[in-house]
Amino acid sequence: MRDDTHTAKKAVQSQFGRQAGWYTVSRRHAQSPGLEILARLAAPTATDRVLDVATGTGFTAFAMAARSRSVVALDFTAGMVREARGLRDERGLTNVTFCLGDAEAVPFRGGVFDLVVCRYASHHFPNLEQAIAEMARVTRRGGRVVVDDTCAPEDPRLDDLMNRWELRRDGSHVRNVPPSRLRAVFESAGLTVGAVEKTAIPQHFIEWARRGGMTPADTAALRAEFEGASPDARVEFQIKPENDDLAFAWGEAVVLGVKR
Repeated sequence: MRDDTHTAKKAVQSQFGRQAGWYTVSRRHAQSPGLEILARLAAPTATDRVLDVATGTGFTAFAMAARSRSVVALDFTAGMVREARGLRDERGLTNVTFCLGDAEAVPFRGGVFDLVVCRYASHHFPNLEQAIAEMARVTRRGGRVVVDDTCAPEDPRLDDLMNRWELRRDGSHVRNVPPSRLRAVFESAGLTVGAVEKTAIPQHFIEWARRGGMTPADTAALRAEFEGASPDARVEFQIKPENDDLAFAWGEAVVLGVKR
């Protein structure tokens, strides 16, 4: 593993180990329009064996478990897995298994899953192409891969701005990509893209910064950048004052691929 990749992965473990509790109580992660789109495109059935990659605290796995035979939920961070197991037990779910593992080296043989899903995680992968290739590898021929994540604008300048802001908030951030790039990565991995649906994730600055574990000084500096954003950035990211907070929105893309 290259040194920069190792550093990025250690940053993910450190960040989400510290912040796991915030994700357990996050309504945005528990339920969102993107999760509804993912569930509709994934279309799990009662016989499906499902893999949820980078499950976090398990909300996507739980949504799949209600409609499928079994779910294996994989995450890179022990703290997230502990939180997810607690939520699973509270809900009385018996068909979800959690394990530690790397999205770029999925610890299962090829073709064993009918459906692979991944939500709100791909922007943390040091090698997105490798991660998508691994999802495709463990999916049976004709099976589905569905990835849901925040996405960058197609405009390169706004793409760079969004990613710079996210990296300021969270040092484990790698990169959000535009939907066109995610589509291309799917095709390169042997997945025929069946659908790309876009929505938006409403955010509130104070909670968003807190979830990233920012210091008060860094939070204030980044908020000033949001408040001083250019007119086109304010429109693209829907930035507006809301009481003593700032409301904004990130784009979100849900991509369905079918393994050739």
